[in-house]
Amino acid sequence: MKKSILLISVLLLIKSGFALEPGLKNLSRSSEEIKNLRAEIRTTIATVKSNRDEKQIPELKFYKYRVKKDDNLWNIIARTTLNIDTLMTVNQLENPSDLAVGSTIFIPNMRGIVHKVNKNETINDIGLKYKVNPRYIKHVNKINKLDKEFIFIPCGNLSREERSAFLSPGFRKPLDKTRITSAYGNRIDPFLRIPSFHSGVDFKCSTGTPVKASKSGKITFCGSNGNYGKLVIIKHTNGYETYYGHLSKFKVKIGDTVTAGQIIALSGNSGRSTGPHLHFEVRKGGSVINPMTVLR
Repeated sequence: MKKSILLISVLLLIKSGFALEPGLKNLSRSSEEIKNLRAEIRTTIATVKSNRDEKQIPELKFYKYRVKKDDNLWNIIARTTLNIDTLMTVNQLENPSDLAVGSTIFIPNMRGIVHKVNKNETINDIGLKYKVNPRYIKHVNKINKLDKEFIFIPCGNLSREERSAFLSPGFRKPLDKTRITSAYGNRIDPFLRIPSFHSGVDFKCSTGTPVKASKSGKITFCGSNGNYGKLVIIKHTNGYETYYGHLSKFKVKIGDTVTAGQIIALSGNSGRSTGPHLHFEVRKGGSVINPMTVLR
């Protein structure tokens, strides 16, 4: 798991005002902690699904757990009776392989998802979106109005597309045969020869090499954009975007829907470039991430 995931999760929980409990030592079904956890999960599900009094829902808690050698997403789900949506959104996981041995995750005592509150959104809007009675959302988050940046939706579920994006094998390389010539992160600027941050990875290729969509999505930009030169941006599900820079020719236009592996452009040397190559960038929620964490 990437180091940033833990930081994002902690920030998310603190901002939402949720309490952190002492860490779970193991996930054995015979332990009293796991027995109590599973009981509280069952109680919450029964209360929400049967439209019972919201006061029957236990107080929302989160437990720290350090992933062990034989752990994976599926056996953690089986032992806790949580689900993919809960573990994914609480821990900001991008794919199942993020559960690396030794990493720390957070395990809540109820199923549900973390929701980032949007501008002008109401509790009723959120309840309608996730098909959860607003009174349960108010009770669990101890709110009467949306005055938090993040809230927990008890028994809320992600869309089929969001879950599919999480479970899919990831993004494919945009070029068939290539190697990385400049990695993501800190490097020496090739023009100014001073330390700088590289927001993507550069793939070696000659001008005119077919550039392919890394994943299915919709073209949201196709044109010239400063240092990127000729640039294509594809919007994908689950808040992802991919950038393809320094192109020579477009094979798509804004508004087109493309599939993974479809040719979208030809590589080139446009923009701020020292020679023919492809600049490939991945963003999630508007922020750049290391492309190598999602590439197959």
